[in-house]
Amino acid sequence: MRGLGEVFITLGVVILLFVVYQLYWTGVLADRARADEMHKLDEARKRIGATAPKDVPVAQVPAAQAPYEDDEPFGTMYIPRFGDGWYKTIRPGVTPKELQKGLGWYKGSAQAGQDGNFAIAGHRKTYGDPFLNVPKLQVGDKVVIEGITEWFVYSIDKPVSLPGDKAVLKTVPEDVHVLDPVPAKAYTTAGKYITLTTCEPEFGSTHRLIVWGHLESRTPLSSGRPAALQG
Repeated sequence: MRGLGEVFITLGVVILLFVVYQLYWTGVLADRARADEMHKLDEARKRIGATAPKDVPVAQVPAAQAPYEDDEPFGTMYIPRFGDGWYKTIRPGVTPKELQKGLGWYKGSAQAGQDGNFAIAGHRKTYGDPFLNVPKLQVGDKVVIEGITEWFVYSIDKPVSLPGDKAVLKTVPEDVHVLDPVPAKAYTTAGKYITLTTCEPEFGSTHRLIVWGHLESRTPLSSGRPAALQG
């Protein structure tokens, strides 16, 4: 019996360590990764600024959006509904490993500001809990993307498939059509859209939560932070 008791104690310690790792240490790792990603973004923005024509105001320089590169962050997302201190970096790829560094862009979907569907995934729990509060999003809330050269402001819409004023759709992982250029459950015509996806429930993956929005404005970084981030 003593040996069995020791086994249960050891098992309990292992489970406790796993829980601490999942709930705490992955958040530490995510914060470290975000700092590194932000440094890369800052350097990229400086390089672009340094190559702008000297005889033309920066605000008037057309922003050429380069294709997103693997393993390189291309922007920062802000969602005011989640609080002033909430911001996450975005990079291509949505595998579990790629999402450890922040939010992930579905490769093959539109880039920010383009025609079609700019689709982004994020963990609900672990690695900083980036999309923990997705269920709190409401119609009209803003999603702001700070790219390498431009700001993109999206406004969250009510899917045409949902009753009332609900903004968050619950579906199954196999429902890949939520990533279509024109998601039929949200829109009926072509446009410039954004899709946010995350797991449901918090510690599971049996379902997905989906939020859609449309592009509201697009301005150079040099024009200053958009109104959506100014309180």
